Amino acid sequence: MKKIALVLVSLMVLTLIAVAADIELKPVESTFLAKVGYDPATQVLTIQMVNSSDVYCYAEVPAAIYDGLLASPSKGAYFVDRIKGHFESTRK
Repeated sequence: MKKIALVLVSLMVLTLIAVAADIELKPVESTFLAKVGYDPATQVLTIQMVNSSDVYCYAEVPAAIYDGLLASPSKGAYFVDRIKGHFESTRK
């Protein structure tokens, strides 16, 4: 049973990476986040931090969370409070 769960998680991570490759990242005004992108069809949120080339992909993120991130006056605080640790993620 554990092997099946591990395989399923691995497939999900590979799918996230494949989907994220097609998501356009757009710059945002933030001292913490450099760029964000979102695919509403797959609910994948992609984020690049300031001073880093790493891109993080978050799975099953509702559009309302993405919209809230874009509208937030403090995108870094919104990310920490409502995204980081709340959604399955992988580093690309």
